Amino acid sequence: MHRRGLLRRAVLAAAVIAMSWTMPASAGAADESYRLTGPYAHDHLAIYLIHREGRNDGPVPLTLGEAMGQGLVKVIETGDVEELVIRNLGDREVFIQSGDIVKGGKQDRVVIASMIVPPNSGDMPIGAFCVEQGRWSGRGREKVAEFSASTARLPSKAGRMAIAERLQRETAPEAARIVSLPRQRSEGESLQGRVWESVREVQRNLGQAMKLDVADERSRSSLQLSLENAALGSALEEYEAALGKLPQEHPDAVGYVFAVNGRINSGDEFGSAGLFRKLWTRQLTAAATEAIGEEDAPTGSQPTLAEVAAFIDEARAADPVGKSMPGRMSLESRETEKTLYTETRRQHGPWVHRSFIAH
Repeated sequence: MHRRGLLRRAVLAAAVIAMSWTMPASAGAADESYRLTGPYAHDHLAIYLIHREGRNDGPVPLTLGEAMGQGLVKVIETGDVEELVIRNLGDREVFIQSGDIVKGGKQDRVVIASMIVPPNSGDMPIGAFCVEQGRWSGRGREKVAEFSASTARLPSKAGRMAIAERLQRETAPEAARIVSLPRQRSEGESLQGRVWESVREVQRNLGQAMKLDVADERSRSSLQLSLENAALGSALEEYEAALGKLPQEHPDAVGYVFAVNGRINSGDEFGSAGLFRKLWTRQLTAAATEAIGEEDAPTGSQPTLAEVAAFIDEARAADPVGKSMPGRMSLESRETEKTLYTETRRQHGPWVHRSFIAH
């Protein structure tokens, strides 16, 4: 990773390469109009910002990482791999994002659905997948009955696809489900199995790209521990230096789409610019981790703003299916042959998070 030639260093010195042209786009209703800027590029990663007007007002909830760090939220082990319990002890709302990893318990997990946890919530169920295969006991001095921290997001498109597909299955009636992905896979392969394979793929790709073993001897299957690798942290600092201030430089930005090696990967959009700013470091770290792992893959030209807009609009064009969630939230899912889309909103209220994933 650190043995690159002069050309590579010249690319690093360029840091951010951004097109100044912006393209207005509309998803239909007037309040859904948005604009895109970018690409803001570093190495194999390109970021496209989603801008919306009027999204800077109102209180911003705590993130899961903030709330756990302050002891205001407990994420509790249930003994069920696919479900945990969350308890908000504080007087502020807490935002959980689909793909958030929680560390500890009997196995590290990744959270399935985005949601707002209300103040003094009591016990609320949250869906999960395991991102650490094999362990089913305490690790070191960590508590086995609850989780200690949430510092990372799942840096795997394949893993996020499995998450989105589970949400799509849970929201859509059987007859309405689009099964474009499962048709390409064996009948017996589980979504959990695909998440485990995505963890192995992340570890394998990072190991090959960085010429080192990122698996941690404390638990070699733990994605969380691999993401804490010091050498990876050093490599990620370059991305943070190049792209870390984008939300501050663009105060009306509420989300992003990213591409790796010229291919659109996925994106997220949040209900306020303030929440996006809070979460940006975690989003960037996950995207950059994917880019580092794919640096030896073939590289194409960066997507145009028109292509990114078409990706966003197609994701939202399909017929929605939805369900109610705890905390007076609702979840909506849409799928096309090229995209998976999920949206979390307050029941009878505004949306708080949107996720776009390219097939």
